Amino acid sequence: MSDLDVRAALTRLEAAVAELRDRLRDQLGVSGGDLTLLQFVSRAEEAGRTVRVKDLSRHLGLTGPAVTGMVDRLEQSGHISRVPNPADGRSRHIELTAEARRDYARAMTGTNEQLHDLLASLSERERGRLVRIIDRIAAAVDLGSPSP
Repeated sequence: MSDLDVRAALTRLEAAVAELRDRLRDQLGVSGGDLTLLQFVSRAEEAGRTVRVKDLSRHLGLTGPAVTGMVDRLEQSGHISRVPNPADGRSRHIELTAEARRDYARAMTGTNEQLHDLLASLSERERGRLVRIIDRIAAAVDLGSPSP
């Protein structure tokens, strides 16, 4: 397999991810940045982790006030809610609303089924190798980004 074949495969993957993001944005009625925030919160919830504005700021590379504005907008549109932190009543966690969680899951159903089937067909060793390859690709893409 040539470098050209590998680059073509990466281009197809990039196009597929862009199409998925477009579909999710349309179905959820949000912007691209808002979708990234919702995806982060959804993945955190799936992993049993809580999310704070500080976590979103770090992930999105934005200031706290910018993220607070996004959270305000998504809260007003019914996508997320702020819930009290049981360990510290002064702070709040960010969660998807039940409706947003349902809509996001519905929008991802076909994709998740396909990915589950694909990953179920791989051995544990192949999964580990896949993760390492994806991590290396992501690092190469990140290193190729212009510095701010």
